[in-house]
Amino acid sequence: MQYKDENGVNEPSRRRLLKVIGALALAGSCPVAHAQKTQSAPGTLSPDARNEKQPFYGEHQAGILTPQQAAMMLVAFDVLASDKADLERLFRLLTQRFAFLTQGGAAPETPNPRLPPLDSGILGGYIAPDNLTITLSVGHSLFDERFGLAPQMPKKLQKMTRFPNDSLDAALCHGDVLLQICANTQDTVIHALRDIIKHTPDLLSVRWKREGFISDHAARSKGKETPINLLGFKDGTANPDSQNDKLMQKVVWVTADQQEPAWTIGGSYQAVRLIQFRVEFWDRTPLKEQQTIFGRDKQTGAPLGMQHEHDV
Repeated sequence: MQYKDENGVNEPSRRRLLKVIGALALAGSCPVAHAQKTQSAPGTLSPDARNEKQPFYGEHQAGILTPQQAAMMLVAFDVLASDKADLERLFRLLTQRFAFLTQGGAAPETPNPRLPPLDSGILGGYIAPDNLTITLSVGHSLFDERFGLAPQMPKKLQKMTRFPNDSLDAALCHGDVLLQICANTQDTVIHALRDIIKHTPDLLSVRWKREGFISDHAARSKGKETPINLLGFKDGTANPDSQNDKLMQKVVWVTADQQEPAWTIGGSYQAVRLIQFRVEFWDRTPLKEQQTIFGRDKQTGAPLGMQHEHDV
């Protein structure tokens, strides 16, 4: 059974809804620091690019195998819901907002000027989809005694392990829910976050957030070019081929034969670690030493002694 939400978007059955919102399990998050992107220059995208959209409903959540967009934000929340019914209300509300924001539409008008505007207005009168994806993960702490979800916890879900040389700030670790918000432009990402926070004041509280980016050039390549990180090296050369469905079933997606709770099938695990780049020190490091550390040529991305990025 399906019905339309307030924005006219088809919604799935309750069973399908729970599968969509539960498609990721968050395996702890302990950020240290992360590069932030400055505001995208206006007019850098064509109208066609602003109207790019990713499907919201489907077998898997968008934002996992989706080619990387230029702008990204990770936002962890503490859940304020008082009981299981409140938690379900939260997930239904998030589903409605995600469905609208990712597909785009007219910004809602505010009927009473004495009340707060229904939309922040930062995207104007039309909310372009802008290739927006919002990927939801649930953390280890959501399966505590508050909602009786312990029997449904994914078997491999655990808090992030502390590694040597970590300097962790407890205020910047973990969370009940994590949203990975990605789009072509940062203003769309910020608009989505503000919309979600506005609609969930009694249900969610921001715990921590970090912004990230890849170059517009790399984003426009739609995965055909490997992005370059802030150390100046290609980053992602050895990533598995996301177009290989058989491989993705093996290394990314939870499948029925893995003895996980049924609701997790079609989802994945996510681990977030934010690494501090000491770029001032790095920029004074000799090129030969940099390349030895990475084991690759800085310009071509080829393994040392080879010619091309994907040589083995």
